[in-house]
Amino acid sequence: MSNEDEVWLRGGLIADGSGGSLFEGDVVLRADRIVEVIPGEGPDSGAGRVVDCRGKVVAPGFIDIHTHSDASFLLDHSAPSKIMQGVTTEVVGNCGFSAFPVEPSRRGQLEEFLKGLGIPRIPTSWVDFEGYVNAVTACRPVMNVAALVGHGALRIAATGSGSANLTAESRGRMVALLRNALEQGAFGLSTGLTYVPSAFAGPAELHELGRVVAEADALYATHARATTGFDAFEEAFEFGRQTGARVQFSHVALNDPQAWGRAGDVLGRFEEVEREGVDIKFDIYPYNASASSLTQYLPAWLQEDGEEAIAVRLRDKREYERARSGLSEGLFGSIPWDWNRVLVSLAGSGDEDLEGMTVQDASARRGVTPEDLCLRLCARHGNRAQVVLFYRVESDVRAFLQHRLAILGSDGSALSETAPGRPHPRNFGAHARLLQRYVVEEQFLSASEAIYKSTLAAAERVGIADRGRLAPGAMADVAVFDLPNVREVGTWTDPCRLASGVSDVWVNGTAVVAGGTFTGACPGRVLTR
Repeated sequence: MSNEDEVWLRGGLIADGSGGSLFEGDVVLRADRIVEVIPGEGPDSGAGRVVDCRGKVVAPGFIDIHTHSDASFLLDHSAPSKIMQGVTTEVVGNCGFSAFPVEPSRRGQLEEFLKGLGIPRIPTSWVDFEGYVNAVTACRPVMNVAALVGHGALRIAATGSGSANLTAESRGRMVALLRNALEQGAFGLSTGLTYVPSAFAGPAELHELGRVVAEADALYATHARATTGFDAFEEAFEFGRQTGARVQFSHVALNDPQAWGRAGDVLGRFEEVEREGVDIKFDIYPYNASASSLTQYLPAWLQEDGEEAIAVRLRDKREYERARSGLSEGLFGSIPWDWNRVLVSLAGSGDEDLEGMTVQDASARRGVTPEDLCLRLCARHGNRAQVVLFYRVESDVRAFLQHRLAILGSDGSALSETAPGRPHPRNFGAHARLLQRYVVEEQFLSASEAIYKSTLAAAERVGIADRGRLAPGAMADVAVFDLPNVREVGTWTDPCRLASGVSDVWVNGTAVVAGGTFTGACPGRVLTR
């Protein structure tokens, strides 16, 4: 291949992803690979395309370790909310949600389950990870996708969504399905232990699956249970002890007001367990609010047979009162509700006027109690009804974010600017916010630290080879940005706005953003382990 096929990124401030000091130099791309990283003033390129990067940072494309873009590229192959931040790889299949495996007789249950990601119902024409890979590949995604297999999907495939207790045969089926997904190239297993059906799983079931994960040297990512105290952390630690698997604690946070300000205590436990030999890390997004489907906060018995059954049960007066009583006990049954801290982000047809309002204000508009409003929204819109919850404090976010075990993960999806409702701004701004707020404005993290947490740390944790770093032979996933001018543009009330400040992005050596504008190219790949 001649020099005419090369792209020279000249004179930028290079952050190679390692966490080391930034240095001026050139990065040379050829086809889908990085062929040279040249410190200082490199030689004239001779031929090929030259991109002037003077005054800008040249970094590996960001790898978002915790996303829910499982269906993003099936719905819109160029969904731009992440690529305009410099994200080039989405790790999907988190929180127990994945679009595979599919048991044909329960295909509808899985499609209904996936609506909990805040997406329209999508048809699943495949049965396994390989089929999902082929479906996403056929859509020509703008960026790379790496997938975990979700425990909720495994359970639905093995036994259906409403089984609190599994037979030995069903557990064996789950093991076989997990092993098959890992053999086909999935990167690990995730759980969503506040979501039905994952919420029904006990330690024996999880540890049996965890040993399969450990045998494959894959990753276990856990959205932990909602418990009082620190029991949720301890369950994850014990999983690591019992199975030997690598444990990634998903979107670490303290949501109980009684625990606010105690991030240091939690981090101390992570460090203690790490010294014991447990391979443990965590991811975090830089916001003091979470988001989820509203149905997650209903009593588990109401959810166990799926969203259609929720509507049926709530039509029965006695069942309705039972559900209302259970919901009123608090967030996850223990944390007192403050309905002024809960924002309706997606309601659905006929209730769009409530989007962007707190549940307190929305219930007043409808002339009902907050509990009644929540039950009505769940009955009408099922898993698609979404809320944002302001149940965290900034001091904890900062403590977690700065820790050496932290990796940045948005917990969001790749979306278009026309996404419905008012989704959490993390979908459009998590990586931009990290750079803007915590690196430039507050100087809380150095640029090299923030970029490491967004690139090589994520690649190594997931097991993605040849990405997350600028080095000869690595894949040419590269982001160029004007660090002082990187901006999260979206807000809580107007979130669907693309971030700014990222001028150029390459995915697998193809320019997808040039001069701050999307090129229309969609060269993404579905990665396998």
